[in-house]
Amino acid sequence: MERKIILASHHRFAAGLKDTVEFIAGDLAENRISTLTAYLDNAPIKETVADLMQTFPASTEVIILTDMMAGSVNQTFFGYRLREHTHLVSGMNLPLALAFTMEPQDNYLTAQRVREIVAEAQQAVVYINDIRIGDDDDE
Repeated sequence: MERKIILASHHRFAAGLKDTVEFIAGDLAENRISTLTAYLDNAPIKETVADLMQTFPASTEVIILTDMMAGSVNQTFFGYRLREHTHLVSGMNLPLALAFTMEPQDNYLTAQRVREIVAEAQQAVVYINDIRIGDDDDE
């Protein structure tokens, strides 16, 4: 079983995220992550996505992380959510990308496990000003 991760975004967000994930995850990220950086050229996104998705054999699990749910990038991948062993998640961030990268690859991910990873990544979005440690906030 092989798992591939696609980081897809408007402009260069996906490329920067991939670079950071590879820096942190090291060898675990090697050859696992592809990027789609939309609208950097005049290439039609629908064709770019189709070409990318055709590179994966049917047995390959594909995790697609996009930058925003209502965006054109996510909408272009929307039909691929029905592909077997494929998961589409919007609102990508570093904790989400790292979690999928570091997840063991011995079995296909269940929908429940994907939901758990998403929930954990959502917990990483925090308004830090609301955190109160104590009376001495200087440290």
